[in-house]
Amino acid sequence: MRKLIEPGEHLINIKKQEQSDYCIYVIISLPHLFDSQIVVIPDKSWFDGFFKRNSTEQKWIPLGSERNLIKEWNIVLSSDLKVRGFKEIISDDCFNHEGEIWFIGELD
Repeated sequence: MRKLIEPGEHLINIKKQEQSDYCIYVIISLPHLFDSQIVVIPDKSWFDGFFKRNSTEQKWIPLGSERNLIKEWNIVLSSDLKVRGFKEIISDDCFNHEGEIWFIGELD
């Protein structure tokens, strides 16, 4: 997991002034770690409403503050990254999934 977070941190640390509106974060998908990714959004306004997922097909239920993936996995972050976790429920005619999705990075 650390091998995914480190490149995300690196991208944040090397942003140039003209990239200050970029939003960079890492998505950790559990239990399917293979679905994890690094995301670069070129305009923070694209992020508005992103965490609001409450349809019949997809729900993200915020995990309480007592849960923290960074502490649970004993990961040390070298910068001031935000961490936010959700229980993810995906349900449609052909596919059902329950897991956790964690966001680590520039989440403001």
